[in-house]
Amino acid sequence: MMESQPAMDLSAALDRFDGDHELLLTLAGMFVERSAQALAALRAAHITQDLPLLAKEAHKLRGSALEFCAQPAVAAAAQLEASAREAAGQDIAPHCEQVCAEMQRLTAALEEIIRRGFAS
Repeated sequence: MMESQPAMDLSAALDRFDGDHELLLTLAGMFVERSAQALAALRAAHITQDLPLLAKEAHKLRGSALEFCAQPAVAAAAQLEASAREAAGQDIAPHCEQVCAEMQRLTAALEEIIRRGFAS
């Protein structure tokens, strides 16, 4: 579990967006809006054992999480993507759960930033 690590590195994320608070808030809002749908797609691919689709969905989530310097979510998604690509019949359920948990943590962190704004 990566719970001890913050869901994202806000200062690093702000650096990525050249300190543009508005841009970060806009992209955070889009991420929050889409995250439930993205996780539903991930779960559906897992349930149907569509490993190529699962790898693709994990890859997309990894890219989204990377935008916000959300290292735990990036790591979890990368692990799931690799497992789905290897497809050695191993149980990928724990990796799926980890991705879902980390994405929910990231979504909660972004919702908090949207609600609170930036302390100036």
